[in-house]
Amino acid sequence: MDKVAAKMLHLRSSQMLQMLEKSLRKHLPESLKEMTDDFDPHVNTYQIYSKDPKNCLECLGTPETINWKQHLQVQSSQSSLNEAIMGITAAKLVKVKRTQCILYIMPQTAKKLVPFLMEDTENLHHQSGRPRAINHEMFKLSSLDVTHAALVDKFWHFGGNEKSQRFIERCIQTFPSSCLLGPEGTPVSWALMDQTGEMRMAGTVPDYRAQGLISYVIHTQTLVMEERGYPVYNHMDRANKLMQKMSHTLQHVPMPCDWNQWNCVPL
Repeated sequence: MDKVAAKMLHLRSSQMLQMLEKSLRKHLPESLKEMTDDFDPHVNTYQIYSKDPKNCLECLGTPETINWKQHLQVQSSQSSLNEAIMGITAAKLVKVKRTQCILYIMPQTAKKLVPFLMEDTENLHHQSGRPRAINHEMFKLSSLDVTHAALVDKFWHFGGNEKSQRFIERCIQTFPSSCLLGPEGTPVSWALMDQTGEMRMAGTVPDYRAQGLISYVIHTQTLVMEERGYPVYNHMDRANKLMQKMSHTLQHVPMPCDWNQWNCVPL
């Protein structure tokens, strides 16, 4: 087989450089294009994985990796990154709050990506992994509309401000979502996806809780995301025992690692 020599395009003018810059920016991920508000931690989100967590300080400290002048959040499945992140935030004069939650992966995703985890759980589950039936005359399955963002934001643990609502609006506009509309025609339970590919912001209004609606919506949203080829996962507060019980019923697989988030604010 003949070998084809690689060719390098020489930039011979400022116009060519501008064309290259325009092309590169066009193909940047949308999440990077949106990181223009230094005070919006919902958009300024970084996911980190390091083969050498103890020695990644140098990488984290470079401006090309993370803009530590922003209000931002770092997410990782590696608890071992804590030492490096605490070290760099101290050096950069950044206030940091760490959150650790349970990380779940959905059964079909687990079978494809981490089948060895299924071996430990298959004998423990004797249920179908499906939610209980709902009253389809009372509740209608739908997807969220951008006008529903304020409602979702009201019940989201990290919501309650203009930036969080704007973030939810973008998620609804860009990614798949599922909801149940109640008799009044407004959402009573919902789940959606964020820019990291995680199922997030699931909730039910108080008057319709304890009816199995959230289980139905999360199961539906899982099917929607799987059909589009997404690996489906989410995180859950360790104190939220009710949702953990629901995850067990739906046969969600707890990962051996944590979901970690570091919320960072420059001093």
